[in-house]
Amino acid sequence: MEWTAETLDSVLDELRARRGDTTSIEVKRAAGGLPNLTETLCAFANMPEGGTIILGVDEAGGDFNITGVEDVASLEARVISANRQSVRPCPTLEPQTIRCREGDVLVIEVIALPLKERPAVTRGHSYLRQSDGDYRMQDHELRMIEVAKLHVEEQVDYDLTPAHGRNREDLIPELVEAYLKEVRAQDRRLRGRTDEQILQLTNVLKASGEPTLAGLYALGDYPQGQYPSLTVTAAVQLPGGEGSPRNRNLQDFTGPVPVLLAEVMEWVEDNLDIVRRYRPDGHMESVAELPLNAVRELVANALVHRDLGPNTLGTGKGIQVRLRPDALFIQSPGGLRGVSLEQLESVEHAQAAVNQRLYQMAKKLKLPDGAAVIEGEGGGIREVFRSVADRGLPRPKLTDASVRFTAWLWRAADRSRRRDEVLPPRGVPERKAAVDSPAGLPMPASSRPTRHESHVLRLLVESGAMPIRELARTAGLSVSQIRYALARPIAEGLVVMEGRQGQRDTRYRVVEGSRIG
Repeated sequence: MEWTAETLDSVLDELRARRGDTTSIEVKRAAGGLPNLTETLCAFANMPEGGTIILGVDEAGGDFNITGVEDVASLEARVISANRQSVRPCPTLEPQTIRCREGDVLVIEVIALPLKERPAVTRGHSYLRQSDGDYRMQDHELRMIEVAKLHVEEQVDYDLTPAHGRNREDLIPELVEAYLKEVRAQDRRLRGRTDEQILQLTNVLKASGEPTLAGLYALGDYPQGQYPSLTVTAAVQLPGGEGSPRNRNLQDFTGPVPVLLAEVMEWVEDNLDIVRRYRPDGHMESVAELPLNAVRELVANALVHRDLGPNTLGTGKGIQVRLRPDALFIQSPGGLRGVSLEQLESVEHAQAAVNQRLYQMAKKLKLPDGAAVIEGEGGGIREVFRSVADRGLPRPKLTDASVRFTAWLWRAADRSRRRDEVLPPRGVPERKAAVDSPAGLPMPASSRPTRHESHVLRLLVESGAMPIRELARTAGLSVSQIRYALARPIAEGLVVMEGRQGQRDTRYRVVEGSRIG
């Protein structure tokens, strides 16, 4: 990258907006000479994309004012010497000097070591970057790098690992049926095959009848029973100081990939602020503060492309979703494979599946709104950037740390509305505490009510059996939202469908006796 005064100004503006360094940029004032940079040099050497050190900028208070350095040539020589003497193997450095009114700024690009040469070590330890700091790598992360080296020459298909002790009965019949229907619709060669043949040919089941890890994760009733690390954890992080709560609305999500995606998206939508904006036709609308299609793409990618090797599944490394005051971030175990971060963010078609079998299954799995879990066109990240730009929000930040991948969606700095009230945690069984309708009728509730469930069930209790389109009009919701709201009540026997899905005269009603009083 060629640095100019304009480039520096642009980067410093971004740092001021987030009031701190980033995973790929470290800023130092260097007023007293050479600061201690060995851990940072080591960390950037181990990052797949390297990193940048900027000397001659004061980050105090998040202002990032240019102060300059006195003897830029001497400082450059000392950084190069420290790199050669303290980091093994030492990364290549590309120093550049930027002449500014306030003084000279030294920019040092740290070129990432080739994977086969990692990890770099300084004083007996290896480091990586996380957020704005360097941290010592843990044993399982070092093992992940060693495994990644093997992948360069030999592909290890972890998603094909058999889930020992499981069988087809551990899969959700409705999901399997829908999956088989999509496979036959999309693949001519498999249309005439039996269900069992399709499930084996597409690697849902092994010849022994045991599901693969991919099959259990994609279609299983409770894959977290055998692989607890497949749990997704989400929480709202609070800015409170010492003695104040750190999180609210903390929830663990379980189930197969389609359920995880749908429920995590509902959690995100429930916890984001609502903003009002003008549509192109001049009318006002209320929307989530972040584009939900961008959130959905990033969550789906995390679910499908996460590392499924023993160094993550065996050490409790799951997907983490956090809503912070400044951003929503989604972090998944494992890094990119077969594609660089630059390619992923470019306008070119970039596509590389970490878990090939799981990826192909996800393309044939549908959510309640009819959309596929993964579209499989390779342009999803470009759509994320486009959607965010259309909202006038800061460009998303994607970070590949080799052992983890993190995506950041920045919230608007001038949000006028915040959710300061503490909400009850989602996912807590509520069937013992039924909600009364306005008419005083006790309302049923599933074990894990979704966002619109109580509203939809109230209408069924008060109005009796209703066709789905009439129910959608009355509730002011889409048909897909109604189907999603009724999915768990139907599964738990609270609601029955009279007729077949897709028929006009099919009606839904609350089962007599399911009202809890």
